[in-house]
Amino acid sequence: MRRPDESMTLLTEVMERPLDGGYAEASRRQAEGEGPIWWGRWAMVLTAALVLGLGVTWGVRALRSPGEEEQRTRAALERRAEDAQDRVTALRERTNDLSGEIESLQNQALSATDPAAAAQARSLAITVGAIPVTGWGLEITLREDSQAVAAGSDESRIRAGDLRIIVGSLWQSGAEAVAVGGVRLAATTAIRDVGDQIQVGFESLGTPYTIQALGPAEEMEIGLASGRAAQRISLLTGYFGAGVEVRQVKGLELPASAEAARLEYTYVGGGGDTQ
Repeated sequence: MRRPDESMTLLTEVMERPLDGGYAEASRRQAEGEGPIWWGRWAMVLTAALVLGLGVTWGVRALRSPGEEEQRTRAALERRAEDAQDRVTALRERTNDLSGEIESLQNQALSATDPAAAAQARSLAITVGAIPVTGWGLEITLREDSQAVAAGSDESRIRAGDLRIIVGSLWQSGAEAVAVGGVRLAATTAIRDVGDQIQVGFESLGTPYTIQALGPAEEMEIGLASGRAAQRISLLTGYFGAGVEVRQVKGLELPASAEAARLEYTYVGGGGDTQ
C-alpha cells in the first residue's frame, strides 16, 4: 500500500503538470522557431523513395531496351534470312526454267515417234501442274481492311478458309490451272493458316492475296457470283471491310508446281516390261 505522503505527492504532480513532458518540449521548440522533428524524418523518407524509384525505372528501361550488341546480332540474322529467301526464290525460278526445258525436250522427242501420246502427256502434265501454262483466265485480288487490322481486329483478317472457298469455286467452274500468290496448286498443295500468315504449300503469302485461274473466264466469274464463294465474298466486303477485285486477264502466266507428281515409269499393256 502507498503511504499517504506518496499519494499526496503524486496527486500534487498531476494537478500541477497535467501534460506529458513531450508537449512541453514541443512548445519550447515552437517558441524558439524550430520545426517539428517529423518534418526531417519525412524528408528523409521521401528522398529515399525518390532515389529508389529512379533506380527501379532505370533498371526496367535497361532490361527492356536491347543493347547495341543484340541489335547488331538481330540485324545480321535478318539480313541472312533475307539473303536465304532471295536464294531460294532464285533457285525456284531456275528449277521452273529447267523443268520447262526438260518437258519441252521430252515432248519433242515423243512427238517425233508418237504425236498422239505427246499430246496426251502434255494434257496430263497441265492437269497435275507439272509444266508452266499461259492463257486466258481470271485474276482475283483480296485486300484486308488495313485500319481494322492495325487496330487489332483479327476478325478483319482474310483467312486460308476464305481462299479455299474461292479456289474451290474456280475448280467447279472449269478452271484448268490455279495459282495462289504465285504458287501453282497441285493435288497435294495445302492452303493453311500459320499464325497471322497464310501458307500455300510451304510459301508464306503477303497481302494483298492474288488468285489466278486459267480457263473459261466468264463461266468462272459466274461461279464466283453464286454459291458459297458469293456469300463469302459478300461477307468479306460488306462486314469485314475487305476489298475484292475480279478481272479477266488475257495473258496469265502460271508456273509449274513444286509439288506436282511426275511420271517416273509406266508399264506397257497389262503388265509388260517397264518403259
